[in-house]
Formats: sequence, C-alpha cells, structure tokens
Amino acid sequence: MRTVSSSDRLVARRTTTSPLVAVILAAPLLVAYCLVPGAVSAAAPGPAAATSMAAAVGFPGTPAGKQAIWFFNAVRHHPILASALAAHFDRAYLATVPVPAAAALNATLVDVKRLSLDSVTSNTTTTIAFIVTVNGTSRLLVNLAVDAHGLISDLHLGPVKPPPPPTTPLPPSVPGTRQIAIGVGSPPLKATLTLPKGKGPFPAVVLVSGSGPNDQDETIGPNHPFLDIALGLATRGIASLRYDKRTLDYPKIIDPRTFTPTEEYVPDALAAIKLLEHEPAIDPHLIFVLGHSQGGTYAPLIAKDAPNLAGVVLLAAGAETLGHALLRQVRYLATLPGAVGAQAKAELPEATQIASEIGNVAQLEKDSPATVLFGGVGPAYYLSELRYNEVATVRSFRQPLLVLQGDRDYQVTVANDLDVWLAGLKGRKGVTVVQFPYADHLFLDGTGPPTPLEYNKPGHVDPKVVATIATWVERVARGSTPVAQN
Repeated sequence: MRTVSSSDRLVARRTTTSPLVAVILAAPLLVAYCLVPGAVSAAAPGPAAATSMAAAVGFPGTPAGKQAIWFFNAVRHHPILASALAAHFDRAYLATVPVPAAAALNATLVDVKRLSLDSVTSNTTTTIAFIVTVNGTSRLLVNLAVDAHGLISDLHLGPVKPPPPPTTPLPPSVPGTRQIAIGVGSPPLKATLTLPKGKGPFPAVVLVSGSGPNDQDETIGPNHPFLDIALGLATRGIASLRYDKRTLDYPKIIDPRTFTPTEEYVPDALAAIKLLEHEPAIDPHLIFVLGHSQGGTYAPLIAKDAPNLAGVVLLAAGAETLGHALLRQVRYLATLPGAVGAQAKAELPEATQIASEIGNVAQLEKDSPATVLFGGVGPAYYLSELRYNEVATVRSFRQPLLVLQGDRDYQVTVANDLDVWLAGLKGRKGVTVVQFPYADHLFLDGTGPPTPLEYNKPGHVDPKVVATIATWVERVARGSTPVAQN
C-alpha cells in the first residue's frame, strides 16, 4: 500500500490542470492519501443573512469574509449539499477536486459535534485566515482565498501549532533533553532535532512520514505519532530528526506532471541523513531511517542510496499497490455500521474506477503527462509506484531491518502487507518482526473493528512500540544484530 492518513479522497478526476495545494482536514476519510484539496459545499446565505452572521460570529463583511461565514456555518450544520458547489467555488478550483467532494467532506464531518470561532488572524478583501475549535478540543487554522468574482479559489486547513523556539525543553521527566528547530533540504523544510540529555555522540533516527502533506509530527487530529516517538526515543538516549514533507511546506513548487514517490521521499531523507552525519552530537556510524506507511514503503529505497546507514525500521509499511489498497480499504469500510459504512458503500463504484485507472500501466503510459489523476498527481507518479518493488529493494542492501505491524490496522494489514514482506524476506538475515495486537495504523491501542473516526480521539503511541525500537537500536549499536548477506 502507498498510503498513510493525513487527508483522504476517494475519487479521481481526469483533467489537464491542477495546482497542488495541501489541505489537512480535521480527520482522515476513507483512504489516507492526497496531495490535492477537496472542496466543500452548502447553500449560500443571501447578502443580508451574510452581514448579520458576520456580526454574530466575528467575520468581516469582505468577499473572503462572506465565504468564511458560509464555510463556518456549513460545517456547523452538516451534512453539506453538493448542489451548492458551483455557488461557492470557482470552476478552475473545482476541476482539481476528486468527486464527489461533498460526500467525502461529509464523511469527515461525522464526528464534528461542535464548532466555535476562536479568532480571525488576518484578512484582506480576497483572503482570510481564522482559527476554529472542533468539539472543544482540536484547533484548526483555516486559510481561504476568493477570486475576482468572490468565489473560493483556495482553501487550506491545518493544525494550529505555535512556531517552536530555537530550543524547547522537554517535560521535566527528561531533564536536559532538547528539541532544536532546524531546516532540512533545499529550500529548507521545517524540522526538529531531538537530542537526549548528555553530550553524546548519540545514535539517531530519521523519521520519514507517510503519504500526503504531513507535518513533522505526523499530526492527525489531536494525535502526533512522530512527536511521541521522538520524545520516547530521547528517554532511551537516542536522538531523532523529523521534518515536514515538501508537499506541505512548498506545494506550489511541485510539478504534478513529473512528481513521483521517489521524488517525494528520497531526496529529503538523504538530506536529513547528511545533516546528521555532520552533527557533532550524533554518531555518524549509528544513523537509522524509520519510515511509516508509505514512508516505510520507500525507506528501503532511501537505504539503498545511503549505504552507511546502520539500519532501517518499517512501521506499518505497505507492500500493496495503491489501487489495490484503495479498493480494499473502501470495501472494508463499507462493512462498518453508520455513516462511514453508508458513505463507503455509495463510493464503491467510483473507488473501483479509480483503482482501475491508477493500476493500468498501459493506459498510464498513453496518458498525457498533464493528466491529473487521483490525489492530484499525474501518470508519472503511478507508473513509478507500480514499477517499484519494495521487497526486492530490501534484499539489495545488508543493513538490519526492524518491521513493526499493528494487528488492528485496516490501512496496512497483516494479510495484505506484512505477510508479503515476510514471504519476500524469508531467509534474509537481520530481519526482526514484532506485531502489536491492539495497535491501529498510528500504533495507538484500541479495541473493536478499526475505523477512521478513532483517529480523532486523543492518544499516544504505545510505549511498547517505542521501547521495541529503542531496544533494537541498542542491539544494532552493540553489534548483536546480524546483517544480511548480499
């Protein structure tokens, strides 16, 4: 599978133009992969109603402010009607949106019970930024822009996080440990180097997140899996480096005609490794790469280009093609009760069509490079994905490998992914596999059938997961983990 949860879309649209704009919704939808934003829709208030609502909720009466009013109230009173899309979004923007946008958004909003406006942080005639609180807990920053006709031409939602100071102390239980804001790659990505207490040199782990425009913490709703892992490793004397994805920090510089998963993952991870190799507090001979979900799928390719790595960690790493994974996930969700199951059943025909489109090599080779497919990327992305063999790539390098899998993960599963890895790596030395019976895709524990709605519940990565990673790193550092034979 080539997916991880950040924001999800179920349906592709073939078109010839699509700006890459990163949108992170409040919760994952049905499949966790997207580079292009979805649109939202609802009936538009008239001018008089818009003015009165502006006074009521604190939005300005500008063209951008009026659309912000509509969006705010549409979310508060979901479900949102698809019939209002044309009344609120310009056509060029809608051409970039996988359909049905309203259906996808409504599936995301199932768990939204309360929505309140915190503040309007900036506004002009054509742009506005404001912060909302969802269900009294999660805070989101909304950036909205309108065109010359007052229609929404850009919409971006993301978690509210204050900019980190140069050095941020960790909790008192880890005295002396530091988080240092740095940059990775060029142009530099926002990143954090987490150092344990003491002078080092320390072993270090580069954290590579999954698909979609993830931030350095892999923030999903109220959860921050990579932050949990970084802090947990620090308590065991292991440093870590995590960074935003380029699709989040610089979406406009990405060319969807040529963009591939290799471009998405490899260059920035190699830049992070190089940075650590020149960091005095880090042992250059004990640098590891940890990839989650699609980041795990491509971690072997990173390791192949970084032969001095000490080892590779795969967390819920996919081994299934994106098309197969998409359809399998939607079919699973269609078995669930309630709104999530009903929505998945309604979208099964379109998910089937998408899976066929992005899994057909012959058709992808015929498509124009400017064709925009599922997720806002072109044929080059899926051709690269289909031609990449992650299991064979692991067998091409000698470093030790740690594979972790949650048994409650419906996105990357034991049967469809882990078993593929195990079969392909049979006989390779230096492979350690650990399963966690209650862990979901984020390695948060739970019970019952897994559902995307559980990502909205605050939690932390199971401490046993962090302890397993740390113990394995320590074993490799002592030389007690064998390497593969080429």
